[in-house]
Parts: sequence; structure tokens; C-alpha cells
Amino acid sequence: MSLCMEHPARGMTVLFRKLSITLFLSLFAALAYASPTMDPGIEALQKKVGFTVIERFSTPAEGVTGYVVKTGDGKTGIIYGLGDYTFSGALLESDGNDLTRQYTTRYISKPTYASVAEKLSRDTHLVSEGGKNAPEIYVFADPNCIFCHKFWQQTRDWVAQGKVRLHWVMVGFLKPSSLGFSAAIMNAEDRAGALQAFEENFGNNGSGEGISELTPVPANLKAALEQHSKWMAELGFSGTPGLLFKDTSGQWQGQTGVPGQEALGRALGIAE
Repeated sequence: MSLCMEHPARGMTVLFRKLSITLFLSLFAALAYASPTMDPGIEALQKKVGFTVIERFSTPAEGVTGYVVKTGDGKTGIIYGLGDYTFSGALLESDGNDLTRQYTTRYISKPTYASVAEKLSRDTHLVSEGGKNAPEIYVFADPNCIFCHKFWQQTRDWVAQGKVRLHWVMVGFLKPSSLGFSAAIMNAEDRAGALQAFEENFGNNGSGEGISELTPVPANLKAALEQHSKWMAELGFSGTPGLLFKDTSGQWQGQTGVPGQEALGRALGIAE
């Protein structure tokens, strides 16, 4: 009779190999389960637009998956996938409950108003006007924005009376001429005067009245305009004008669009 004895070390090696294979397969299965297949519509749109999927989550709506996405300019939002279809906006339950609002609160961090305001306070490319010690408003504005023009008109009395301190944060994206006009205003020796000349001739600039575009845009001004756009995205402003200001309680507030004069005055503590 012959006995076959396996060497202890060799037996342990085989055991470890079996354990390693088992652990690998378990880890692979766990990863596969944790990373479900992306909806075809979302995947196709991602390739076309170039956004990044930060997180995905389930919804009560049958077959609908939520996606937290971030665009190339830093904006974050929520979209939904349903197979080959993609949609955005309010996802409402039968009782009118806005699920998108809840998901936004849960998955998207609030804009860092105070942090951006601190950076803006050190920006050397702002167009400032109004009372030196008055409540401050940072206004993100595109020269070709009709609503920015409206806000400029709306605040003339406040500026003249020294009730507010406006810091215009120029951006340029609405029209091909926006960058050149913003650069011209920022490059002027009297920036507030250049902004006034532009606004008083709104729609006629570049045609013999107002100011002319600055072309090509110098590298330092182009970098400043790009930084302004990044801050605008960080604040969550979807358009212009975008307003950043401190309310009477000392808290920074953000708002997109032209606010009511009376409501803004109350928020700033300068209402008559």
C-alpha cells in the first residue's frame, strides 16, 4: 500500500488560490450590482453633450431613474432616464408633490454664496458704482442681456443717491459681440462711465454710438471673463442678471433675473 501525502505548504497555496478566486468573483458581482446599466437615452445624450453623471437614484415612477449630472461649465442638475427617453423638469406625484425639488435638496449641495462673495471682493476686474459704504450687490451681467439693461435702468436713482454699491461682474456668452463689449468695459479707464455709455446706447453700440468691441480680447481679460463664468455657474445662476447680496440679517442671498424694486429694497434694508 502506498500513501500520497500532500505537502502542507502546497495545500495552503491551493487554498489561498481558491479563496482569492472566490473573493474576486464576489467583488465583481458586487460591483456589477452596484453599477446598473445606464439608460440608453442618458448614455446617448451624455456622448452628445458631454456631461458627467455624478450619481443615480431610483424614483417611485415605474421605469424612471434619476441622474445627478454636471456639465462642462460646472453647473449641476437633475435629469431623468426612461429607456431611450430622457427628460428634465418637475417630477410630480399625483398629489402635486414635487419630487425634483426634494431630489435637488438631497443630492445637490447649496451654492457657496459666502465663499464666492469673498473671492469677488478681491476681483480687480469689477465695474463698481454707487455709495462706497452702502449695501453691496454683485451683478453678473452680459452686455447684450436686455434684462441686465432693465436692472441697470432700475437702479439709477439708488446709485445716484448712494443707497447701494453695485459691482458689475461682466460675462460674455449671449452673442458673439458679448465678449468684446465686456472686455471693452473692463479695459476702460473709467469702467462705470464705459458701462453707462454702453447702456445709454443699448442696441446701438458698435454702430457709431456708445462703445466699440475690444478685439482681440487680451489674455488677462479673457481669463477674468472665464473666471466670472465659473463663479456664475458655482452660484447656480442659470442666466443674467444674477444677483448676489447680503440681506438685513447678514446672510448672503442669490437671485437670477430682475427683482422687484420694493422687494429688493426691503431685503437690503434700504426701502423708503
